Amino acid sequence: MSLGNIVKSFLDRLLSGNGTIDAVVNNQLQQQPSAHTAQVSNDPVEQHIRQQGYVWQPRLWRRHVMAQMFKMLHGKRGLPISEENYDACLAWRSCNYTWQMLADELRAQALLSHDDTEQFAERNRWFNSAVVEAMARDLAAQGIGAAGAVLNNLAIAHDPDALLAALKPMEWVYVYNYPKCPAWIDAYKGAGAYFTMKNLILFHNCQIHLDDGQVLDRDASMRHLSQLNANTAINGQQMFATMLRLISDNNFDWQE
Repeated sequence: MSLGNIVKSFLDRLLSGNGTIDAVVNNQLQQQPSAHTAQVSNDPVEQHIRQQGYVWQPRLWRRHVMAQMFKMLHGKRGLPISEENYDACLAWRSCNYTWQMLADELRAQALLSHDDTEQFAERNRWFNSAVVEAMARDLAAQGIGAAGAVLNNLAIAHDPDALLAALKPMEWVYVYNYPKCPAWIDAYKGAGAYFTMKNLILFHNCQIHLDDGQVLDRDASMRHLSQLNANTAINGQQMFATMLRLISDNNFDWQE
């Protein structure tokens, strides 16, 4: 198996939630012929995965986000795409999932802030200290003491690493039966919509249609999308609606 296939298989299993980083990597190594094990074990990609838990490959453009988006848009029964399907799938997620996902996202952002400021800015646009504060206040109001500790930590969290560390009190707290914070839902939908549209434009020949009837080419569509993402007055629900329009205007449908 080539290194490219090893990495692809690793990503597929990791993104599907089938095991920790070390478990997935070790499984991959066990599947290789013994003559090649030493060579693979010393590969810089594997070493980077083991040390930092992140694959530095900007050409992936978070395509797993787009795959998840269309899976949720179709719903579990393979229905035609709709926001109703998406919201129904999202409703199955627990409040505990929102905190786990937040921690994973902020961990990735902390790494990106040192190595890729452009991608960091794209992601921090949606999941940031304001969302953390809203989520913590939401739970603190319901009597979860650890959420109050997060709020205290936020007072001195002035960089991405400190923001990640601020979540530490929630690490072993399980909040399955609490409602999800509206700020998290908005950020989740906004980030998912943005990265889905980015992939639709870059790799699937989709073009943004303006209200005046103008159809933007690939580069102009990307500039328009970047401007939307930079505009903090646009919330996640509005970004999600823009994505649905892009899908409709281009007659695009990706069956999962």
